[in-house]
Amino acid sequence: MEFKDQYILLQDTFLGDIQVRYYGIIIVTAMLVAAFVAAQLAQRRKLDPDHVWGGLTWAIFPGIIGARLWFVIFPPISLTVGCGSTDPGAICKDFAWFMANFSNLTDGPLAIWSGGLSIFGAVLGGLLGAWLYCSPYHNTVAKFFYYLFSPITFVLGLIAWIPTIIFQRIRGQETAGYRFERFKTDFPDAGLPVGPWLDIAGVVLPLAQFIGRFANAVNQELYGIPTTLPWGIPIDTAHRVGEYTNLVEYPLTNPTTLFHPLFLYEGLWSLAAFFVLLNLYNRQYRKFVPGDFFLLYLMQYSFIRFLLEFLRVEIATVPGTSLNSSQAFTVLVFVVAAVIFFYRRRNGVPAAQAEQEAATA
Repeated sequence: MEFKDQYILLQDTFLGDIQVRYYGIIIVTAMLVAAFVAAQLAQRRKLDPDHVWGGLTWAIFPGIIGARLWFVIFPPISLTVGCGSTDPGAICKDFAWFMANFSNLTDGPLAIWSGGLSIFGAVLGGLLGAWLYCSPYHNTVAKFFYYLFSPITFVLGLIAWIPTIIFQRIRGQETAGYRFERFKTDFPDAGLPVGPWLDIAGVVLPLAQFIGRFANAVNQELYGIPTTLPWGIPIDTAHRVGEYTNLVEYPLTNPTTLFHPLFLYEGLWSLAAFFVLLNLYNRQYRKFVPGDFFLLYLMQYSFIRFLLEFLRVEIATVPGTSLNSSQAFTVLVFVVAAVIFFYRRRNGVPAAQAEQEAATA
């Protein structure tokens, strides 16, 4: 085992040398810690905490797909800077390039291990998965995947059944034939009230983001323009983009060639947001309409992300324009969330009533 800058190298395993990325370890840790806190919050509200882990399971895969899809649709300018250039050596990896190189497992759209996951897509995809988990379609979707993978479970079950039968025969015990379990679930056909669960997600997501931003520090990404502030960080040549790859103007040894640690700014903001939302949730929950805490989460993150984009080096733009796609999206999300937040507080169902419905579901 060797510890590298960005990964742990496991040597001479039965699968050969394996790289275990710190990025992945940190992201998984962030999800588990946030889910644990969410389960505690659910238990305090007399909600079944098992739904937290179930919802997380359903959110992971759509979240990964959404995170990568957003990156493919809105790649950073470092990948699209050469688009439209006649220089054959120019880099142009826009959406069309990704689609044309779909099977490229080094840089293509499926190569998530090469980097390129967006939090916007992750939240949208994860939200879709969590909504499906809570929705009346839960049992239909679960049944589909249950029977889709039933050949695998049948084979595995049969493999486990054969030695059991042999052992029972040796001991002279009565044996039974192999039975394939048909789909069954206790999940309510009407689904779960989604508002209270969105509130819990809105509280713990900033905590997950705080932990997850340390992954950006390991990968030397999510940094801003050069700064002379004492907390500026150095960035090595391999992780610089644009004009900052010019080591004459921005030398590695120059003490002033330090960059804003945007991952730290966002991480500290997220940690503060977590404690503020947690305090409101624990003390003032009944004054809010179910779903309000998720709307507050959307508004606070949209606000800070919009501001940090002014400092960010590697931005992404709306295809065909020079408009910062992250800022455009955060403005849209903030406005929509704010309108819904203030509108719902006039006619929304009281939290106490929704909480009772969720607890009995």
